[in-house]
Amino acid sequence: SDKSSYLTGQNIVIDGGSTDGTVDVIEKYREKISVFLTEPDDGIYDALNKGIGLATGDTVAILHSDDLFYDNHVVSDMVNRMAVTDAEFCFSDMVIVDNVTDKVLRYYMASYFSRWMFRMGWMPPHPTCFIKKSLFDEFGGYSTRYLIAGDFDFLVRMFYGRDIKWAYLNRITVKMRQGGVSNSGWKSKKIIKTTHILTSLYYHSSYLLKCLMASTKGAYLKNIRYDSTTPQRIEKYIERESWNKKQWHEWVDSKLNETL
Repeated sequence: SDKSSYLTGQNIVIDGGSTDGTVDVIEKYREKISVFLTEPDDGIYDALNKGIGLATGDTVAILHSDDLFYDNHVVSDMVNRMAVTDAEFCFSDMVIVDNVTDKVLRYYMASYFSRWMFRMGWMPPHPTCFIKKSLFDEFGGYSTRYLIAGDFDFLVRMFYGRDIKWAYLNRITVKMRQGGVSNSGWKSKKIIKTTHILTSLYYHSSYLLKCLMASTKGAYLKNIRYDSTTPQRIEKYIERESWNKKQWHEWVDSKLNETL
């Protein structure tokens, strides 16, 4: 059985200064926790960056509050898959389940992933990802500018930074309970889709812009008139203004504010 080994290694718990009894629950498992930090943070991705900064191992896996490993073999299966394939990054399938009945509400299958799918705002399920810590050293941590799409931004930076050695494990490894910040309804889905598209616009070519604008017809870029020349006009505008990364983020923020 892998029951004990799936909590082997460095187990880091980051809490945002909770006052709802969370800390009391964590203290019950204190002997199994390597590092426990509770203090105010600047959102999900700030907390993740703190945990990554404290990690001393060579591979990072992240479980959010109310996310669960599917069984006691997940960690060993993922680590073995990475070893066999010499992967720096490994992901798998995930299910979203009802909080009460545990009924599967959505099956997030990742077997058909290809890098080009980032162009359409699709990404491997982040809670299933096992990531070599060296990749965070190389590409930086999660951007704290995003409310719930900093993981997409990180993966795009990584996959388009160089040819990443990645692998897929054909099984479910994570159960995500319904009601989390990224699956809690129409508004969160709209924020995610908008942010993914805007992030993709920053990293990709005119071909991507054509695909995005053809599929969205300007729905997420309200102040931009849509027609066949839209992708070229966006690129020319960015080039003419000589935008740097800070200016790009300001523009993204303005578009997100229009969406919300």
